[in-house]
Amino acid sequence: MKKRLLALVLAASMTLQLVGCAGAGAGQPREEAEQQSEEASTGQSAADAFKEPGTAGQHPDTASIRYQDDYYEYVNKNLLDKIELSATDAQWNWFGELNAVVSEEMEQIIRELAMDGRTYEKGSSAQKIKDMYECVSNMENRNATGLGPLKPHMDSIRNAGSIAEYVDALAKLSGEFGFSSIVGGFTVMQDKADSSRYAVYMMYADTLIGKEYIENSSAQEYVRLYFDYVEDMLVEFGMDAAQAAASADSIEALLRDICASTMTTEQYYNPALTYNVYTAEELQQLYTNVDVEKLLSELRVAGQDKYIVMDVEQARKINSLLVEENLQALKDYSTFVMLNDVAEYTTQACAKLSDDMHNALYGITESWGDEKTWMRLTQDLLPWDFGTIFVERHFSEEDKADVEGIIELILAEYKEIIRRQEWMSEETKQKAVRKLDTMQVKIGYPDEWPEAKDMMQVTPISEGGSLLSNLLVSMQVSIEHSLGLLGTTVDRSQWDVTPQTINAMYDPANNEIVFPAAILQAPFYDGSYSDGAKLGGIGYIIAHEVSHAFDANGALYDEYGNYNVWWTQEEMAEYERLSQSIVDYYNGYEFMGMPVNGALTLSENIADLGALTCIASIIGNDKQALDEAFGQMAYNWACESTESYALYLLNIDTHSPNKVRVNAVLSSCDAFYEIYNISESDGMYVAPGDRVGIWR
Repeated sequence: MKKRLLALVLAASMTLQLVGCAGAGAGQPREEAEQQSEEASTGQSAADAFKEPGTAGQHPDTASIRYQDDYYEYVNKNLLDKIELSATDAQWNWFGELNAVVSEEMEQIIRELAMDGRTYEKGSSAQKIKDMYECVSNMENRNATGLGPLKPHMDSIRNAGSIAEYVDALAKLSGEFGFSSIVGGFTVMQDKADSSRYAVYMMYADTLIGKEYIENSSAQEYVRLYFDYVEDMLVEFGMDAAQAAASADSIEALLRDICASTMTTEQYYNPALTYNVYTAEELQQLYTNVDVEKLLSELRVAGQDKYIVMDVEQARKINSLLVEENLQALKDYSTFVMLNDVAEYTTQACAKLSDDMHNALYGITESWGDEKTWMRLTQDLLPWDFGTIFVERHFSEEDKADVEGIIELILAEYKEIIRRQEWMSEETKQKAVRKLDTMQVKIGYPDEWPEAKDMMQVTPISEGGSLLSNLLVSMQVSIEHSLGLLGTTVDRSQWDVTPQTINAMYDPANNEIVFPAAILQAPFYDGSYSDGAKLGGIGYIIAHEVSHAFDANGALYDEYGNYNVWWTQEEMAEYERLSQSIVDYYNGYEFMGMPVNGALTLSENIADLGALTCIASIIGNDKQALDEAFGQMAYNWACESTESYALYLLNIDTHSPNKVRVNAVLSSCDAFYEIYNISESDGMYVAPGDRVGIWR
């Protein structure tokens, strides 16, 4: 954006009630909100803080926007009017805004280290950051390095004279660095059936732009754009124009064939479909055109008692494609995947091709520029080093204690919600409550930093390092760490997310909710907020994550994080019926003229609906607190996007568009009708019998 809005937010005292003044432009009376800071005691709302002076309490277009018709627009109109997506932006929302603020602070640290002329102790965060930035920003070195240490692997792929040699080349590449294209990729994760141990999951193929684009008739313009990029990248690699065009065509043909046998995004979240246990002997029967014993040995994962195949039908398709007549097309496919995977870390020309492609796909017309890109790459490659710096500067133990209190309140309320569900047996209710009782809560940052932080070392250019060589070190660190987990007991105290991450999550394998330090800031949380605003802000996010323990996928895991269907058949049938009603409900919404995919977004919609039920239940009949909570929730999801990026998200994102997340959830909440007197003639009205949710 042309300017960061957060400074404007803070200057305008954004610790305020967020819906607006009583009855402003609404036509019906509503509860006037209590303001949440002394500085804001004049009746100005958070949305009003973005109005021009002299318009206090008056919406600029009150005749056309009523909260009864479009609550999201009513709350956010004044803010969104201030958002001007620049040529470098695909989207604005509060997550991105706060991420930019955090990133800018980290960028200043990089600048200071880059310019101070000092030498730091080897292995210190300062040394790694300083030398990594030099590797990232030295384009002369990057251009000279090219594929560097990856060139022997690329040559092995390109020179393979048989399918066996081709698979060997892929296995060596994956075993050393973790790259995966067609076959041979793997990851080590908790065993879904026994979350106390780790298992090897055989990865699916890289489907490039993705099944959702490839099979979407309205997205073929973007597919064509993508394959223009494929062709350009192959030319940059050294093919002549005719050869690159022919190779791009063969890659597209393979991709369409693979995608036809690939699961959808929503299916990948379903353990009933993805947890498919194979022995090594059974893997050989699945991959009849591969020497599986040799493959597993090259990957350094031989000798396991089980291997998990996540997409069996795609695996069968891949096996059928591993025949000599497809050898050249397969080699071209894997060549491009490798080029694409490392494009932003190699030469200036490759980085630009990748950047231009993503910008076009997302509707961005101007690049960030070199320095901004270099800063981002430096942070991405040293996440835990920057995480320690962030915590030292920003984390508040007082805020942590406050949020822990909100979490206890939400967990207690969720138990009551479960206990009042008439369609659940007492035995199942007890199991659900036990899952809440055993839920692990992680707030802020880990007690012990992951060993990957110290394992990751940076070699400066002066000692022969390069951006690509240091990237490969980070990939090797990941591989070695993963292999070291096999045969060990899972340490559930470990963190997989950095403290500077602006997000929150639920992990079904650990039955845990995680709230990194960076999410505990305005507008999501502020210690000075009223109780209602806290519940509508960080409370709603917490309740959303807790709800994931019982969404369409999380409900399939027990309190220990094991994939274990602990519901009766009758209960599962009712759950599926309720889920289908949610799918149908969201299918009826559109965004930017495009339909919402209720099946893709089901689990997130269940979590949203459950979160609002929980928050409204805690608040009860306090209309003022409900008004504050609903307004805060709606304000937190304010968002602007390009049409292209909106299409991208509608294809791949398991969340509904933010506007839908607000209006659809509120329209299914009985308390919303009670405090705002929503009637049948209003746009937000949904008949009681059509309101949806698993947890009511």
